[in-house]
Amino acid sequence: MPTHQSGQNPFSFIYRDDLRNLPAMALAHESKLHGGFAVDRRPGYGHLYYGMAGCGLLRISPDLITQEIIDLPPDLQTVNFHSTKIGEFEGKPRLFLPANNDAMVAIVTLDGDVEMTLTKPEFAEYQAADTLFKPTDTLLLGDQLLVADGYGANYISTADLTTQQWISHFGGKTSDPDHHGRFGTAHGINLTPHHHHLAIADRPHSRIAVTTPTGDWIGSHALPAGSRPCGIDYVEWKGQWVAVVGSLDDPEKDRPAPIYILDADYHLLSTVRPKEDLGIEQADHIHNVIWYPHNGSLFLICQSWNPGRYFVLEWVA
Repeated sequence: MPTHQSGQNPFSFIYRDDLRNLPAMALAHESKLHGGFAVDRRPGYGHLYYGMAGCGLLRISPDLITQEIIDLPPDLQTVNFHSTKIGEFEGKPRLFLPANNDAMVAIVTLDGDVEMTLTKPEFAEYQAADTLFKPTDTLLLGDQLLVADGYGANYISTADLTTQQWISHFGGKTSDPDHHGRFGTAHGINLTPHHHHLAIADRPHSRIAVTTPTGDWIGSHALPAGSRPCGIDYVEWKGQWVAVVGSLDDPEKDRPAPIYILDADYHLLSTVRPKEDLGIEQADHIHNVIWYPHNGSLFLICQSWNPGRYFVLEWVA
């Protein structure tokens, strides 16, 4: 078992190099990783999913030991899915895959069958030809899918999956880091554990913005200036809720990016440094990190970007 640790107690982690079991084809494309992970939390499942341009989709076993490639239609195998989310619609699990370079969101089965795609919203704000739709993340609430257009116009739009129609939107682009309701880059979205609000990683403004699902402003939580958070994930562990944030940069110029562990009030509990402390050479910029509790232990499933690398950290008891 590795001895090098990173982070401050009680949230210190080791690198599990033995859990880097990517298929050979995936290894050939790993440097292009630019997305995120989803966990099938249904009882008796526990598989993890993520996209990789050039491979399509990958499925990780619940014990994190093996990975397999899920075939997608040929026209989707080269597409970059900027995040992967999972949820149940009409009683069946689906994967929700926003394609930031292809102006669409693919909704597929766990076996890779495409059931529908959502293209550029038809709201008035999107009618200009130079208004781009480059979705970066999604969130399923009931039969409605929220889509963050983080690399495009920065609206968060809602689609009704039953009718496959866009029904509402809020937000938009701002360069003001103190603006309440617009975003520099609405890069990642998740659901807060207590109030079921939206937690939106506003990357250039180094904050987590919190709104209702319909866009009413709740508040904003600052992260270290210049850290450029990519997303946020939550877990209840040892009787407390904690969050993890992967950062694209470090506040100190030219320093490898950290992973932040926060408490329920968004106060910093621990700073994990995968490259400096754990020797993961490609971990210059952290693009996505999620919690994964399994068999009494707690893991961080991570990917860096530019270059991309998949890696797993384990909590030190």
